[in-house]
Amino acid sequence: MKLIFITLCLLSLVHTKHCSLVATANLHIDSAQVGIGTLLFHQRDPASPVRIVGIIDGLKSNTVHGFHVHRDPLVTGQLNCTAAGPHFNPYNTLHGPREADIKNRHVGDLGNLTANENGIIVVEISDAIIDLYNATRSIANRTIVLHAIRDDGGKGGFPDSNTTGNAGARIACGVISATMEESEVKPYSPKVATMITDFLQKLFL
Repeated sequence: MKLIFITLCLLSLVHTKHCSLVATANLHIDSAQVGIGTLLFHQRDPASPVRIVGIIDGLKSNTVHGFHVHRDPLVTGQLNCTAAGPHFNPYNTLHGPREADIKNRHVGDLGNLTANENGIIVVEISDAIIDLYNATRSIANRTIVLHAIRDDGGKGGFPDSNTTGNAGARIACGVISATMEESEVKPYSPKVATMITDFLQKLFL
């Protein structure tokens, strides 16, 4: 059922009649050329949330991982996730849970992801604070990071709860790369169809 849902989400990019922006991120293990998944980011129009879908695998079973957008992109060839800098926080707010409003979380705070018994995370997120249109909140050309442990949402009482959610080491990361301009995304666009087909093959075949 989850695979069907993700497939429908991705195929909806092809059929939308609105201008859309799309980005992707290929995640690798920290400091290693080992890929563990691909994420697709889609924003239908400036008033819509950003949808994130994808698969991350190779994790320990039944584990919970903090999930954040960090401020800096990794330069070509850079594999060390520490180079991504701090959380993306253009409004200089305290760290918070994904459900918080924009005054009570970093723009890059995306909460937690949970790996199943097979060490696989099926990512299905919709978030109205990250953005691909708005320059101040744009996550394009920044880095998505998966952390070692659960993000406490700023409520854990640890010294770093208000900055990182005490989410531990950075175990994987990838640059969020814009794949097309809004003018390139049209109903039944061959470019979009090809991109989505390739993405689905990478995930499920």
